[in-house]
Amino acid sequence: MKNNRAMEIFMQITNQLPPPTSAEIAAARGELSIMNDRVFTTTFADNKHNDIITGTINAVRKIHAAPLIPPIEHTQVQTADIFDVLMRGMIGDLTGAGDSVSIAVEAQAQKQDGYAVRGIITTSNAMRKDFKIGEDYTQAPTVITLHFLGFKLPELAVRKMFCSRIVNAEFESGKPFLADKYSTYFIELPKMANFKKADLPPEYHDLWDLCCIFRSRVKKIKEEIKMQEIINPIALKLGNAVQETVTPDSFVEAELKYRRGFDKFQDYMTSQKEELVLIALKSNAQKSLVETMCKAAGITKSRLAELQKLAQA
Repeated sequence: MKNNRAMEIFMQITNQLPPPTSAEIAAARGELSIMNDRVFTTTFADNKHNDIITGTINAVRKIHAAPLIPPIEHTQVQTADIFDVLMRGMIGDLTGAGDSVSIAVEAQAQKQDGYAVRGIITTSNAMRKDFKIGEDYTQAPTVITLHFLGFKLPELAVRKMFCSRIVNAEFESGKPFLADKYSTYFIELPKMANFKKADLPPEYHDLWDLCCIFRSRVKKIKEEIKMQEIINPIALKLGNAVQETVTPDSFVEAELKYRRGFDKFQDYMTSQKEELVLIALKSNAQKSLVETMCKAAGITKSRLAELQKLAQA
């Protein structure tokens, strides 16, 4: 949801915050990871590190002996709106394409209800991207989506392995339907605690190395590489890329101010509940977003009806 008023308030609050100290910046840097929205988007912005994206997808494909994809030639990082970040905990996602293949990669650190549905929708959106109606459908690209999750999916509770591949299938027979063309992968990082790399089949090792970087904070990356005996060059390059992203003090300072601004903004939301709901209503926000805001603010259905009338006045 685009909303200039909300962004203005957020920026005013953020700009009034005192700058962090050098010690605070150093401490904050060590706590960052690739699962952080700004680290993710900055690492892969400007079409950077497409070889890491290609290698990560191929590491996942390797598990099921699926054909490796050709190099991803261009990528685009998606930015999240302030209300999406506040209400749904989104972090950056990425889309890209190569020769006859389209991909999407998402990282979700915090638990989100209904994320399994969102994951399938992401695949559907990627299937439509850059493919025009009326074109030759036999030329539609292969579509692969990866979801790195900092939580476990309820829908995969019986699944012990940390990586799950979801494909279409014919119901009665269970026979896969276009599984070689469309795949969604959910990678549940907390489930890695149930395994050791040495106990996994060799085809899992490249993905394991990459996941170790995804779940590691910056201050632990070098230790993790040594402890896990990470040798996969793509994982090593990802670790270096993350550390390079967070090296500038200006980046960490901006992240600190951003997060502290969020905390202050949430306090403002609590004190200005109805004003923010009015902003959302006047901006024709999605019904689900308005309901979430009302629930968080304790606004009743009858009061919401009154606010709707005010928004239309």
